[in-house]
Amino acid sequence: MTDGRSLIRSWWRDEAGYDWLVEVLESHAALGWVKAMIGTGGAVMCAVTALSLVSSIGPRNTVFAVGCWMVVGLTAVWALRWWFLPWPSRFRAVLWCAAGDVAITFGALAAQHRVYGALVTTLLTVIGMCLIFHGPPVLALHVGWSLGSISTLAVLLVADDPSHSGAAAGDTRIAIAITLIVVALSVIGLPTVQFCHWVWRLHALLDPLTSLLNRRGLDYQLSQTFRGRTGSAYAATVDIDRFKVVNDTFGHQFGDEVLQLTAECLRSAAGKDAVVARTGGEEFVVVGWLHDESVEAIAERLRGAVETMPRLPLVVTASVGATAFPVCNLLNPVLLRQILRRSDTAMYEAKSAGGNIAVIEPLYDAAVCITEIFSTPRRTTTSR
Repeated sequence: MTDGRSLIRSWWRDEAGYDWLVEVLESHAALGWVKAMIGTGGAVMCAVTALSLVSSIGPRNTVFAVGCWMVVGLTAVWALRWWFLPWPSRFRAVLWCAAGDVAITFGALAAQHRVYGALVTTLLTVIGMCLIFHGPPVLALHVGWSLGSISTLAVLLVADDPSHSGAAAGDTRIAIAITLIVVALSVIGLPTVQFCHWVWRLHALLDPLTSLLNRRGLDYQLSQTFRGRTGSAYAATVDIDRFKVVNDTFGHQFGDEVLQLTAECLRSAAGKDAVVARTGGEEFVVVGWLHDESVEAIAERLRGAVETMPRLPLVVTASVGATAFPVCNLLNPVLLRQILRRSDTAMYEAKSAGGNIAVIEPLYDAAVCITEIFSTPRRTTTSR
């Protein structure tokens, strides 16, 4: 039960990685196709509203008619906006979805036939599908709006004149059934889809052998963990020494066990607030806060954690390269690549020196020109 609650809390706090999603779509050349489909969704809603306006069960009065023509214009602009303009920022996308919610609810209330109006509210599910990528709290607001809309329609149906809604008017059973349809779509369906998408995304960001983050997961988690934070952080690259000899001598199954033990030791040594990832065969990256401890002490602790791994018939060692930097640099993709490349270069220097040592880069300063970064002298801490 505790694990289940912890999972739900983690899901609720997840920010859904909107910017990350856009980058993934763009990297697969799918951004244009998704934009076209979202725009087409707006065009369909525009057509639905226009057809409703000229149908026999159109708006109840002139005020609703004027409002519906405004909805036609809004949905047309929605379609054109997604078809021809760049992908919107997260804030603007939420505003467009909020406008879509209001427009759909207005159109549903405007219809003379309340059952048809209730049918229109199912279009709120389309908006909800767009909001899946904005996190559970935003989706919860949409679900609340959907419930309020259908509840209002259900009450109006019960109180409606049969001349408008026919035999359904005044039928509480129909009103409840219609409400349950929207509950199935919005209250049950949308959160379930979002939760499954989150679990799938979480799984895709993990290394299957060690359950640590993979390289893609590292990039994503760094942007989430350190967003809006200040202070100093460190990045350390840890690579197991002579791992091929371990595999050749004891077999790949034993090598996998070494990697799993290494992951456990690094996770324990790094602390709860650090991000730990397996970025290659026997290479790991640790990124965390610099509190009262120096980067030299942290790198030495990581190195020592590997060297003192229990339950092994031999001593396994690792080369460590590390550097410190301002936390804000993690949110800049260019600077992040330079930081990781800097720690990686230091790690290879440690390997060249024989392994089982830590090489520490001086404090990374973003103000220093990138071309000058690698010419800065290094300080080396050696432990055997």
